[in-house]
Amino acid sequence: MSRRAANASAPALALAIAALLGPACAPARGDAYLAAIAAGERAYHAGRYREAASAFDGAAARALLVKDRDEARLMQARAFERAEAWGEARASYERLLADSPDGPRSERAEFELADLAIEHGDADAGFAMLLAATRRHPSHGLARNALKRLIRREEERAGAGGALAWLRQQAPALRGTELDQDVAYNEALLLEQGGDREGALRAFVAAARAHPYPAGSLTDDALFRAAELAGALGRPEEAIGYLREMLAAREPALTGSYDRGRFDDAQLEIARLYSEALGDRAAARRELRKLYTDHPASILRDDALWTEAKLWREDGRAEEACATAALIVRELPESRYARCAHAICPSLPAAKSPCADYILRELDGKKEP
Repeated sequence: MSRRAANASAPALALAIAALLGPACAPARGDAYLAAIAAGERAYHAGRYREAASAFDGAAARALLVKDRDEARLMQARAFERAEAWGEARASYERLLADSPDGPRSERAEFELADLAIEHGDADAGFAMLLAATRRHPSHGLARNALKRLIRREEERAGAGGALAWLRQQAPALRGTELDQDVAYNEALLLEQGGDREGALRAFVAAARAHPYPAGSLTDDALFRAAELAGALGRPEEAIGYLREMLAAREPALTGSYDRGRFDDAQLEIARLYSEALGDRAAARRELRKLYTDHPASILRDDALWTEAKLWREDGRAEEACATAALIVRELPESRYARCAHAICPSLPAAKSPCADYILRELDGKKEP
C-alpha cells in the first residue's frame, strides 16, 4: 500500500477502533435503569412522592453500577421523606447502608438517618448517631453543620460551660481532621459566651495561627473576632495588629489582589479604630483611602471615601474634602453618596436627584433614632 493510501485509510481505521472501544470504555448504565430514574423524577416533580419512591426502587434493582444503585436508593428515601413516610425513608437509608456500607452515598445516608431520628424519632439516639457520623466522616460536607448542631444541643442542655466541657472531650477524636479548626473556633465562641473574654481572645488567635490561610477556613473570622474583643477590652493597637495580620495574607491575582470576604470589613475597622479609639484622624483617612484603592471589588469603597471626606470637612480642610467628594462623583457615580457631594462641597454642582435625608441628618451630626 502506498503512503498516500495508508494516510487516506487512517481516519477510517481510527473511527473503526473508536467504535469498537467506545461502548467498552464508557460506563454502561442500562436503558431500564435510565427509564426508571426518569419516571421517578417525573413523579417526584409532580408531587407524587410514593409513585416516585416506587420508581426509584425499581431503578435501584435495575442499576448496573454501584453508584447508580446507591443514588437511586437515596432518591427513594428522599421521596419517602417528602411523603412524610418516615419509617419507609429510614428503611431506604438502612438498605442503602446494608447493600453498600462503603459506597459513594453511605456517608450521606448515615447523616440523614441521624437527622430522621432527631426530627421524627428518638432525639437522644439521633444525636448519638449524628456524633458518630461526624467522628467517622469529619471531611464530609455535612460534618461542619452537624458539629454546630451538636454544640447547640449541649448549650441547651448545660449552658455554655457544659457545651465547652463536652466539646473539649470530643476534641482529641477530631484533632488533625478537617474539623480541627472548627473545634478550636467554637471553643473560643463558648469562652466568649461564658464571659471569659480574655480566654476567648487567646483562643481565637490560637485557632487562626494554628490553621493559617489557605488551609484554615475560619482564620479570617477568628482574627476578626479577636480584634473585636481586643477593641472591647480597650486595646485598639492590639486589635489593629490582628486585622493587619489578616490582611497580610492577601493573595496576588492576575488583576490586583484577591480579596476574601472579611478583608474590606477589616480595613474599615482599622480606620474606625484609628479615628474613634486612638483619635488619629490622619491615620484613619489613610486607611479609608486604602479601602478605596486596594480593594477594588468592595461594596464599601464609597462608604470609605464618604467617611474620609467628612473627616476632612470636620477638620476644616475644605480643599481635601472637595477633592474626595469629587472623586466619588467621578469614579462612583452610582453611589448614593454621589448625590450628596454638594452637601460636603458647595462648589460642586448639585445632583439632579436629591441627597437622602438620613445622609444629610448624619452629616449634620444628628444620629438616626
